[in-house]
Amino acid sequence: MSVVAPEQVLADLEPGDPDAPATTLATPVWWVLAACSLGAAALHFGYAPSHLAEYWVYGVFFIVLAWFQLLWAVGAVVRPRRWLLALGIVANALVIAVWVLSRTRGVWVGPHADVKEAASFPDILATALEAVVVAGAVGALAARRFLGRGLRHRWPTALVAAASVVVIGSAASYGLSPRFAAAHAASHTHAGAAGLTGSTPCEKAGPPASQGQVFDGAGHFHRGPSVQQPIDETTRLELQRQQVVARQVAARYPTVADAERAGYRQSTPYVPCIGAHYTNVALAISFNAATPSELLYDGTTPAARIVGLSYLVWHPSGPPDGFAGPNDAWHQHNFNGGLCINLSTGIVVGAEATSPAECAARGGSKIPLTDVWMLHDWVVPGFECSWGIFAPECPELGGRTGGTAWDAPDPNHTAIPAG
Repeated sequence: MSVVAPEQVLADLEPGDPDAPATTLATPVWWVLAACSLGAAALHFGYAPSHLAEYWVYGVFFIVLAWFQLLWAVGAVVRPRRWLLALGIVANALVIAVWVLSRTRGVWVGPHADVKEAASFPDILATALEAVVVAGAVGALAARRFLGRGLRHRWPTALVAAASVVVIGSAASYGLSPRFAAAHAASHTHAGAAGLTGSTPCEKAGPPASQGQVFDGAGHFHRGPSVQQPIDETTRLELQRQQVVARQVAARYPTVADAERAGYRQSTPYVPCIGAHYTNVALAISFNAATPSELLYDGTTPAARIVGLSYLVWHPSGPPDGFAGPNDAWHQHNFNGGLCINLSTGIVVGAEATSPAECAARGGSKIPLTDVWMLHDWVVPGFECSWGIFAPECPELGGRTGGTAWDAPDPNHTAIPAG
């Protein structure tokens, strides 16, 4: 295949004469646009597997987009044409629009249709590269006569080629290297298809109620079993001691009535996968295995039974030193402006996905819990949840929001598909 030099495309960009210079300003422009498109393609190829693990439509979108960006880059170098610039503008602008909407309104389809994803470095980088393609292509079409000017020296082209290598290499290091791609995949699914079967009561109840439970700080989805890191004998013995204390606490408050007599007050309705929360704010000042600030129940009636503990801790300098070892993964509720809370009752009336307008209609206010950290501890005998002792969600807790763990799932909620 013969390579058409960018200056030859001046027949498209601008009628040239037979004595056109060997190298024009069009050369470095096309190379920059091709490099940015290749960089974005590398990122999308690298992260396609983790998105396939979430939902097949997400993965297919990434694969198709990556191939388009790769082939467009090849065309920009091998067969540059004006229509190729127009195609690059339209396609990349649409991708940028989808990205912006997914961060502000949700992704529309699949198990996370209503979840507003958080922006992270890899997707910001890909979007920035796509924006360069759009802006560069628009500029090339607008300045086609200027780009037909000849270059007296080759150093600008060499400089652009070197910069292009840096762009492609940087993007590829995040998209294709095992270190970053594997870490990204792990943060999306953790235990993968083996953990998310679609058959647990939690999954049948619908999507996660809160972004903070299942998304990390970079906005990566990680519903399912918690990855456990090995610990040494001394650490394990200390963890065992702490959990004995925690079980004793659970035994003291077997019902909601017991919790309320001890000063705990309802702070959420019953929510599948996490239970109904009863909170004693005075205990949130520090972590102590013997004084959890929240107790979790399978409903909100006085006879509702305890299913777990939750340690809600105010700690401004990052997650607190909690249970012994590295497996107590603390989470926060700060996505999308925080939870929707009725300040007069102290009850959460909307998850993080709730908009300010929706929150106000429910009588609540959006509250970012910036320095507040939370850890669930599933230590109640008979409710040792199979996703892990410190898992954000308990897969055995089904039911429906506002009801109990033993109700039939809400038919208006779509269960998460397996895998």
